[in-house]
Amino acid sequence: MRVVPIILSFSVFFSLATAQELSQIEVSKIIKSVATRAERAQRYSMEGTLVLEGQKGKDPSRVLSKAKFKLASGPEGRSFLRLEAEEKDEYQLISNGQKRWAYVPKLKQFTEEEGASLEGEEGDDDSDNERDLAETFTKMVVPGMANMFKTADSADQNGLAPVKFEGRKDKWPLIRVMSKEDPETGRIYIEMAVQPGTLDIGHVVWANTRTRNGERTLLRMTMEYTSFRWDDAVPDSTFEFAPPKNAKRVDAVPIPGQTGSLLLNKPAPDFELKTLDGEKVRLSDLRGKVVLLNFWASWCGPCRRELPGLADIYDRLSKKGLYVYGINNEGKGVAKEYAAKAVLSFPTLDDSSEKAHRLYRIRSIPSIFIIDTNGQVVRFLSGSRSKEDLMAVLQGVGF
Repeated sequence: MRVVPIILSFSVFFSLATAQELSQIEVSKIIKSVATRAERAQRYSMEGTLVLEGQKGKDPSRVLSKAKFKLASGPEGRSFLRLEAEEKDEYQLISNGQKRWAYVPKLKQFTEEEGASLEGEEGDDDSDNERDLAETFTKMVVPGMANMFKTADSADQNGLAPVKFEGRKDKWPLIRVMSKEDPETGRIYIEMAVQPGTLDIGHVVWANTRTRNGERTLLRMTMEYTSFRWDDAVPDSTFEFAPPKNAKRVDAVPIPGQTGSLLLNKPAPDFELKTLDGEKVRLSDLRGKVVLLNFWASWCGPCRRELPGLADIYDRLSKKGLYVYGINNEGKGVAKEYAAKAVLSFPTLDDSSEKAHRLYRIRSIPSIFIIDTNGQVVRFLSGSRSKEDLMAVLQGVGF
């Protein structure tokens, strides 16, 4: 593969109406223009197909995921994802920045919640591994484009690539970019079929090679786009969800890696934490009791709205045997200050280590788990709920 050093001069004016062989200066300008657009984009959408392959050591390459997708992103937390992975049910995840929905068309079931996302704060835990890889890697494309010019080590054009974009067949220049070597992330290779005049993108290959402990791993994602739109071409209506006729609202839908819904009707993961006053609490010691766990943070608006109602419920039902524990990961000082200010009567556990957050797969807050006398998770509630809604749920478990 011929890859020449990238030229960092952009003094030559560039304007092409049709695909053709480009000079190195023109290649460099396209890369910088696409990277700048990706970095500054307030909103974008893309639709197409994805194939993800992986190889480890001397093992043969294997397909990890195949999927059809539509992804959109907007300001202030707006997002849309429709994913139909091979041999799996289609699902949709939508957020307008205040409410979030998850929908499984085959089941005609959806969830609706108001909460704050913890996306990007998790490590490599089990919940990440349970997610469909197509979902994880689809979201990497635009951030990768935004970073490619800053990290580029070399780039060139490799002829023309056939594309089928918005119903039209064409051939666009195929631009290749190789990043500098990074001790942690290795090298990133990006290949793009780009329409020079509009910067439309019809094809992307993203590949990552890294070596750890002497063993080389390769991840390669190939995406063919039927559309790729930037900024004003993505309307606000993209980020709203209107339940189809006969669709039923439920507490959780079966979507890979989607939070604590995977724990429903299973033994509650055990943990030992200290309250904000230093008292040790081990969950397994509460076997025989009904326990409500509420994951919250002081910065989370929906949490702040839910907490007073939960405190009232604790005051009313603790005498009847309900145990309520808040779980907070902000640090004991921050949590204690807010708990005192909000007059939270129930105890809160300090989870600065995020041990419980990982065990319970917390991706958004507030999240509530209700554990029965046998130690089983019987209800999972994601997003802020009114006191009346919480009371109705607790009545269903004997209160």
